[in-house]
Amino acid sequence: MNEEFIQGLQHFQQQALNLQNMMTNLQSQMPEGAEGTDAQGAVTIRLASDGLPESIKAASDWQRRQPPESIGAVVVEAYGAAMSAQMEDLSRSLDESDWQTKADRMDDSLAAPGPFGAEDAPSAAAEFPHPDLRYVVPRSLDEVTEDMLSAFGAVEQLASVPPEPVQATGKSTAHRVVLTVAKGGLVSCEVDPQWAKQQSSIGLNQAFEEALAEAREKLRAAEATAGDGVANLQLGSLLNEALAILSDPRRLAD
Repeated sequence: MNEEFIQGLQHFQQQALNLQNMMTNLQSQMPEGAEGTDAQGAVTIRLASDGLPESIKAASDWQRRQPPESIGAVVVEAYGAAMSAQMEDLSRSLDESDWQTKADRMDDSLAAPGPFGAEDAPSAAAEFPHPDLRYVVPRSLDEVTEDMLSAFGAVEQLASVPPEPVQATGKSTAHRVVLTVAKGGLVSCEVDPQWAKQQSSIGLNQAFEEALAEAREKLRAAEATAGDGVANLQLGSLLNEALAILSDPRRLAD
């Protein structure tokens, strides 16, 4: 195995680590607690960092602000306002950080002179930490390569047939409030207008809380089931084995 090929593998390793760290940093900068309210101030939604509602609260005088038959649509309107606020906060956070600079540096490293842009690898390596491979005991290169090729083939097969977006529906007691959510977002909200007409903000908020809790729990379970196919491939373990081999070029000769 010639030196240029080994350098190419090591550079690919570094770029993968850089990208993984950048995505982790981006996720960590996602603001929590963004809030949004409908135009009339009847409903306020507070977001969690995953983009789903953390809470849905009706104002004490919500019936003066919005008619009962519109309250489901009002919840969706408030959610849209909360998402806009979250995106503004995220944009501000990214502007105040050096995230864009790091992204540009990654692009530059790919185009750098030398084998596979290897001349920029030292600076990139210093910028992002490496995973802890002290306790990883890799198998032979042939075994790891065979399993990785099989795993990539399985991933390609999964990607060729995009799965339907996972959604989950939560309902309050007696199904007076029905919330449908998907990964990262509220899809819809339905509220029984005849029931809502008789409710104070306390009763309405209790129903929102019940429906939201059930929807979140069902979505969590559905996503876990949907992710089983990829999880069973053990891509993380395979990647750690590959990185352990690359970190010790002597193993490449085994």
